[in-house]
Amino acid sequence: MTTDMELTPNAIKTLFDTRGETSGVEHPVLQVINVKAVQSGTGTRYRVILSDGAHFMQAMLSSNTNPLAENNTLERWSVIRLMGSVCNEVNGRRILIILNVEVLGKPESGKIGNPVSIENGGSPSSSTTTTNNNEQRSQPTPMSISSSNNSGGPVAQSSGRTNFQLESSLFPITGLNPYQNRWTIKARVTSKSEVKHWHNSKGEGKLFNVHLLDKSGEIKATAFKDQVDRLYHILEEDKVYYISKARVTMARKQFSTLDSEYELVLENQTEIEVCPDEVAIPKVNYNFVRIADVESCEPNTTIDMIAVVRDDNGVQEIVTKTTGRPVKKRELVVVDDSEKQIRLTIWDKLAEEFDSSGAPVVAFRGLRVGDFGGRSLSLGSSGSAKVNPDIPETTKLKHWYASQSTDASYSSFAPQSTGSIGHQANTRISLNKVKKDGLGSSEKPDYFSTRATVVFMRSENPAYPGCPECRKKMVANENGWACEKCNKQFPEPTWRYILTASIEDATAQLYVQLFDETAAIIVGQSANEVMRLKDSDVDAFTKAMSEGLFKTYNFKVRAKSDTFNDTTRIKYNIMEATPIDYVQEAKEMVIALDNLTL
Repeated sequence: MTTDMELTPNAIKTLFDTRGETSGVEHPVLQVINVKAVQSGTGTRYRVILSDGAHFMQAMLSSNTNPLAENNTLERWSVIRLMGSVCNEVNGRRILIILNVEVLGKPESGKIGNPVSIENGGSPSSSTTTTNNNEQRSQPTPMSISSSNNSGGPVAQSSGRTNFQLESSLFPITGLNPYQNRWTIKARVTSKSEVKHWHNSKGEGKLFNVHLLDKSGEIKATAFKDQVDRLYHILEEDKVYYISKARVTMARKQFSTLDSEYELVLENQTEIEVCPDEVAIPKVNYNFVRIADVESCEPNTTIDMIAVVRDDNGVQEIVTKTTGRPVKKRELVVVDDSEKQIRLTIWDKLAEEFDSSGAPVVAFRGLRVGDFGGRSLSLGSSGSAKVNPDIPETTKLKHWYASQSTDASYSSFAPQSTGSIGHQANTRISLNKVKKDGLGSSEKPDYFSTRATVVFMRSENPAYPGCPECRKKMVANENGWACEKCNKQFPEPTWRYILTASIEDATAQLYVQLFDETAAIIVGQSANEVMRLKDSDVDAFTKAMSEGLFKTYNFKVRAKSDTFNDTTRIKYNIMEATPIDYVQEAKEMVIALDNLTL
């Protein structure tokens, strides 16, 4: 027992008038004057009456706070600190849903004050003697909160239920779990992806996903195949919807930037009903990290950031190792008022359409932190970017950046290369020095020359089927080969090398990438010839791929950091491969020895 506890004055009136908002009375201290377990279609729910000593109102525990009542941590006369709540309209009454609560203890005196109902303004004496009756009259049954009919979960208006009935079944997003099958959430779509297509050994299909937000939290929802056609045009960013009968599954963290333990799958029986805009549901739920603080973020974590785009390196196309398909990327340099800059990579359609003119302020959600070159950022497929969003942080950053001089400098996370070796392609250096000096880790590519021996070449998928006209990857079909870029059909492709190899010298080893012209020098045959052997004579193909091994070349190499699938690393591309001219090499050695004796 606790001898003395003070409740927050006027807290119930504030919660009632603001529909559960606690901004006007942050984390109010209240008393539970009654707790009752009731059965509903989703299991046992607990309804409670909360008091501030002067007024009381009806409330209900969310499913994630049910254990407090089940283990008697929260009971009659308990004093609590309300950490999160949302208010629903049910049968014309406002019911507070308790999302998060801290139990402080119980006073020795039992009930504190003589509260009256905030709804009917009854006298203190009547509320003292008829608390349970008031509760019974004003609190709807939990069945009306979770499901108002006997046929299952809430139904959309088109199926006969009204907004009022949908409101009576509302669940907070944080209360969802795979063991519930009768619920409705009212949530805002904060982001919506493009339709994505996949092709693999198991088949093909398409999907899109949305992020759904209410006052309690945020969750990802995904629609597959036929549901894409049914739902893609219905769900729009910034609009609010009633959603029910979706499947709740464990979140696949590798494909999500949200903290939610669960995610939704939108299925054939899923019902979605648009509802009027709800001011109580936030537009977006950012948790911005300043650039200077990124250094303290662990690699591969996900953050939000708002920053000014200072530099744009334009769109580049790379070919992925895993699929051999070309993808577009754009590297930006962003700054904020922490006087720091960082490199940020965006991908695919966003990379192609992004307009950096005028140094826009961009709010990014779902940035993956990389540790390459100190720190870098990548916007994954489940992230989003809003240009010049209508939030206070945008105005603040615009004013700050406008006050900076055009030649203002900002510190970077990327380590600097020593000297100018990295930019002198004709300066021959060892592979160990390449690594030691961190060539390629700065924002611009470094070029160097080295002498090394080819010790390994990856023979799996050494080339891709390229279009004879635009060089993009082609796809086989019943009529031959089709180019996805120029939409032309050809009887066969032009195979082009995209070869991974390992080179070594006496000091270190590097994995490098060779494209068509340079790879042909190493292998000694064109990609077309090698791929024909691969299809017709495996032994001859293996021999051809091994012919280039253990030969030494003078290489000119481009070192550049690259981010893909939220992982940043240095990529070394062979620009030139020249066989050793031993006569010339001997002359150069004589000159070097003469210089040593001077």
